[in-house]
Amino acid sequence: MKPKHIFRAYDIRGIFGKDLTPDIAAAIGMALGTYDPGRFIVGGDIRTSTPVIKQALTAGLAATGCDVIDIGIVPIGAAIYACWTRKASTAYVTASHLPPEWNGIKLYGRRALSYTSEEIKEIGRIFSTESFRLVGWDGLGKVAVEEVLEEYKGYLAKFATVSGFKIVVDCGNGATALIVPQLLREIGHTVIEINCEIDAKFPGRGAEPEPEKLGELSRAVVENNADLGMAFDGDGDRVVFVDKNGRILSAEQIAVIMLAGGVKGDVVANVECSSVLDEYVSSYGGKVYRVPVGHTFMVRKVVETGAVLGVEKSSHFSVPLNPLMEEGILTSIYFIECLAKLGDRISEYIPEVRPIKRLKIPVEEEIKFEVAERVKEKILERFEDVDTIDGVRVNLDQGWFLIRPSNTEPLIRITSEGVNEKETYKLLKMAEDIVLRVLKDFRHK
Repeated sequence: MKPKHIFRAYDIRGIFGKDLTPDIAAAIGMALGTYDPGRFIVGGDIRTSTPVIKQALTAGLAATGCDVIDIGIVPIGAAIYACWTRKASTAYVTASHLPPEWNGIKLYGRRALSYTSEEIKEIGRIFSTESFRLVGWDGLGKVAVEEVLEEYKGYLAKFATVSGFKIVVDCGNGATALIVPQLLREIGHTVIEINCEIDAKFPGRGAEPEPEKLGELSRAVVENNADLGMAFDGDGDRVVFVDKNGRILSAEQIAVIMLAGGVKGDVVANVECSSVLDEYVSSYGGKVYRVPVGHTFMVRKVVETGAVLGVEKSSHFSVPLNPLMEEGILTSIYFIECLAKLGDRISEYIPEVRPIKRLKIPVEEEIKFEVAERVKEKILERFEDVDTIDGVRVNLDQGWFLIRPSNTEPLIRITSEGVNEKETYKLLKMAEDIVLRVLKDFRHK
């Protein structure tokens, strides 16, 4: 079986032992080395299957003549940093926020930009057809080991001009525990740790920093009279912040704080982001560029437009310190700097968010994109103000709803935002009914 579905829009993901095995990882490495011959950096997160996949991937790359620099188990920011400084393509083994049985590979080119959907699709084609460019015994790539964590920590620290904060850090038992508490203490902050022990089962609150799982962090901020709290996902590419009152901040609120206390300018935001961000950016004459969900699209648009900030609803950010390094630790350093500049005035800049509701509808991997396309057809027949940049976003007088297939899981996701709770639920139900009707018709055809 050739699991074509593991090649997603912006990475490769599957369940270890089912979709992703050592043999499959080695074949991915051979496909990758065939498509993009040259030197590669390989690293990974703290999952139990990561070392096995990393070794198999490295073997596949070497079989095509690619030299490999193994940077070991590190947060994803260290891998992007190594990619950027070494000018080498990079394969980072991770499933980010997904449960522990999952794993995958994120890919970056020599300019530290993520591979595009088209590039991943082509690697998938080479993988499926086994059209590998293999070398003989005398042409095999060399594998070297290189430590980058301390160098990366030094790079982050040079941006820090603020010290003396009391910060509660929740690493979610993930890869950021290798660096964040130590880094913040070295900068001069007081750190209170939650879930900062590495554990591949993510027992503390799971690998995803969802608001409903951050109650312990919120309480710890208030009880310790801390200045802020921060929570990372499994590999560290996402970060969620909690203010001194224990309030979990949305991605849009975080973005407004960084714009108010940092550099103002144009912003890149994905289709899920709230309209409160558009309102703040327009207040100073800036522009919001909307992009599909996915860090690849966000970072590339930031680079293309020269925007000062990239924002995803899931709390991925691209900040002015280095727009290419879309990851949570650098974002944290920048956020602290912006917070310090605003000082006691911060409450003036945190916008009140409108109610946002989300729903996940399970849809088999093999049919979810076809179902989503049928949903789009139905919506275009029924509504006038529709955005189809990623799924379908319907804009109405009382708010909007978005229906889009997940690129990482067998789901169709629905998001709604209304002027109040009642309208938000009404919009969510409207969207759910459309999807369920289409799904029922599709399964009975």
